[in-house]
Amino acid sequence: MTARSTSHNDPASCTLVRILGESVRPGEHRTLDLQVAKLYTRTSVEIPVVVHRGPQEGPVLLVLAGVHGDEVNGIDTVRRILADIAERPLERGTLVAIPILNVFGFLAMKRELPDGRDLNRFFPGAANGSLASRLAHALVTEVLPAVDVVIDLHSGADQRHNHPHLRFTEGDEGSWDIAQVFDPPLVLRAPIREKSLRAHLNHQGKRYVLFEGGKARSLDEDAVREAYRGVARVMEHLGLWSGPSDPTRGTSILTGSKWVRAPLAGLFHPVMENGSKVDKGMVLGLVSDPYGEAVRQVRAPFPGHIICVNTAPVVNQGDALFHLGIS
Repeated sequence: MTARSTSHNDPASCTLVRILGESVRPGEHRTLDLQVAKLYTRTSVEIPVVVHRGPQEGPVLLVLAGVHGDEVNGIDTVRRILADIAERPLERGTLVAIPILNVFGFLAMKRELPDGRDLNRFFPGAANGSLASRLAHALVTEVLPAVDVVIDLHSGADQRHNHPHLRFTEGDEGSWDIAQVFDPPLVLRAPIREKSLRAHLNHQGKRYVLFEGGKARSLDEDAVREAYRGVARVMEHLGLWSGPSDPTRGTSILTGSKWVRAPLAGLFHPVMENGSKVDKGMVLGLVSDPYGEAVRQVRAPFPGHIICVNTAPVVNQGDALFHLGIS
């Protein structure tokens, strides 16, 4: 780990924020390098961790993207936040920004690490484990202890387009408070996945929300705009930024979700738009065989909201077509 840039304005005495073993004082901006491994060419892969600290004491917010290397909407969201800090400096607290955690996957535009593992299934990780486990361990031990609130930005997987929504853990009141401030179109009470970052932070008692919007390997302006708006509202709520928040719109709460799957193989024709509110029995889409002999309707099994649509033109029987949130 190395510190690549430092500003001044250090008071003689203050409470230190320590990231990657380095102290960050009030008024400082530092970009630190998290070094986990080297390529087989002996080239070091450095993961930039940007730290902005305001002149006054306050909470520490981590805005994280690129846990999956091909999810670029979150990366662009963090970029916009960092670009705006030049014109709108922090007034208090600390922003820790990691635009790309899975640099290895980002370089190859792949979801996974080079070892084929999903980073978000290896927390809290281990110092001597697999590459995924080592990277998870580095984040857990070198960054997260200093953090109070985490906003984790994601997109849908390849050929799955997520309508902008936020996920939080039921029963976690602190995270629910952050979700309300974020004010997304939809909020989903999602179960915890074992060994995910959310599972680790929930166990640690830290506030965490996960934003989903758009799909992999594609920049979606609507998703980025929603993510930016939510992050900015949280920063204002925590006191990092001053000024009036974007007006609260209200959000629809989803108590769970289920996938609606293809009844047969064939060409897939969505009928309902992503994000739509649907009633039980409503036609969501059609699947037809290429020879014009069979067409099957895909209907909503319960009332809810569409939070993800499969964008593949051809599907197999049993493929997930619509992710339907339960109202």
